[in-house]
Amino acid sequence: MTQASKIKKTVAPDAAQTLQDAEAGARMALQGLLRTALPDLNLDVREAVNTAELSAALTRAHEAWGLGLRHVQHEVRTEEGGMLGLYADGARVGSVQDVPEVLASAYATMQAVDADGLSSWPVLPEGYRFTLEAGTRQIRVLVEDGRDFESHWTPHTGSLHFRTGRRGDDLWVEAFRAAPGRDLVQDAAWEVVERIKDRALRRELQRRAEEKGILGAVLGARGEAVEASMRRSPGLHFTVSAAVMHTTARTLDAWKALQKEAVAALDAAQKAQVDRLVDLLGRTGR
Repeated sequence: MTQASKIKKTVAPDAAQTLQDAEAGARMALQGLLRTALPDLNLDVREAVNTAELSAALTRAHEAWGLGLRHVQHEVRTEEGGMLGLYADGARVGSVQDVPEVLASAYATMQAVDADGLSSWPVLPEGYRFTLEAGTRQIRVLVEDGRDFESHWTPHTGSLHFRTGRRGDDLWVEAFRAAPGRDLVQDAAWEVVERIKDRALRRELQRRAEEKGILGAVLGARGEAVEASMRRSPGLHFTVSAAVMHTTARTLDAWKALQKEAVAALDAAQKAQVDRLVDLLGRTGR
């Protein structure tokens, strides 16, 4: 055996291991991002990359993030060195291992929101778009008809907005309620303080909150490590603001059921977001 072949035999396994490690790292980074919207998602790093499944998961995540980009085709593509890239209508948005704030900013440039934070982009590329009237006569006709359609946003109670539509056999209802990361963290910080049983510590944090805000008080007590961890967390930049429910049924009752399911799903997801932040902030010491 020549010296060159010996070197080749020792280098090749190292290169393969490096590629495998890079692929595993990219998969875990993607899982961390998608779990902000799909908390039960589990990507097995030992399996071969299935970009079709990953792209479908990214599409579902966009439905939950409520960024108003449902009209865009979202894809996950394998890239050189085992990396995974995020694409929108064929254009590269970024890498799954980009800093979450940078990735969120890239998606933000694609948005078109009105004064109420609602997306102005239609979901359907074409079709009948209308303002939903009071009562059920109009929506009954549309749901039972065969044409594609989409409604404009309709305000509801509790800062909720709805829109509904159909493409082919897919009837959908989207419930939207803005959930900025900063507001979620503030809610979580207050809940952390309220859960503290040590009255002296609770009063001290409340006093500090008057000086530098509740979040500053909690982070000051918890330490720099938690603050740094929060800044790196995708959950601070990719929050659940929407829930989209689908059915193939063409009845008014099915449409009403979708509305209830969407509200219930959105309520549960937004509460879970705060709970996760409470868990992160809640290990507060003196």
